[in-house]
Amino acid sequence: MSTPWLRIAAVVATSACSANAWCGPKIVDADEAAVAHCTFLQDVNGRSVFGERLKGPAVEKAKEDARGAAAKAGATHIVWGKPQSTDVTTITGKAYRCDG
Repeated sequence: MSTPWLRIAAVVATSACSANAWCGPKIVDADEAAVAHCTFLQDVNGRSVFGERLKGPAVEKAKEDARGAAAKAGATHIVWGKPQSTDVTTITGKAYRCDG
């Protein structure tokens, strides 16, 4: 009888984790000067289906998507490019690892 409640709890925990930065490594938004002595890892891309109508939330969702890829690469910082919005919002960033 407790099995359905465990599944519900797992779904809620997973959803909360994807919506909050505390669940994963903190990746700092930076500019080129801040990462001048860091190691470039890779370009990362994010997208959101919210598009132009919900531009603010769409950009944040796209950044969250790109941060996931940066975290997998071991990044500590991201330098963002300019977001592009039509029906889908996309953003690119450069992921870096800064030691110390």
